Amino acid sequence: MLKKLKNNRRGQAMVEFALVLPILLLLLCGIIDFGWLYYNQITLNNAAREGARYAVIHYYTATDWKDNARSIILGTAGVSGAVAAVSDPADQQITATVTADVPILTGFTSTILGENSKLLKASCTMRLEN
Repeated sequence: MLKKLKNNRRGQAMVEFALVLPILLLLLCGIIDFGWLYYNQITLNNAAREGARYAVIHYYTATDWKDNARSIILGTAGVSGAVAAVSDPADQQITATVTADVPILTGFTSTILGENSKLLKASCTMRLEN
């Protein structure tokens, strides 16, 4: 009789674990993907800031300032497939923009969200230095 009760408890623990496991996996995968996307967003913000900074410093001194700023943005972004744009000065300000389609790491979260990647965008506007 005692052995039968012990087996029922193990079965109960297995059922509880089976009910809680999907929630734990969703939470864990969500944390991983959120951290990955947050890291990439910060990287894109830094890349846009570096490109805008280069553009405002070298606007008057370099003839190819726009191409150099784009290459700095793409080099700093470190995300494959990133697209960089640097605006012409308007009101003594230059805007650098970087866009990247960042893949979602875990298949579990992408199944729930219905997306395999997330489009991230960052921009930075700085005043020209005279």
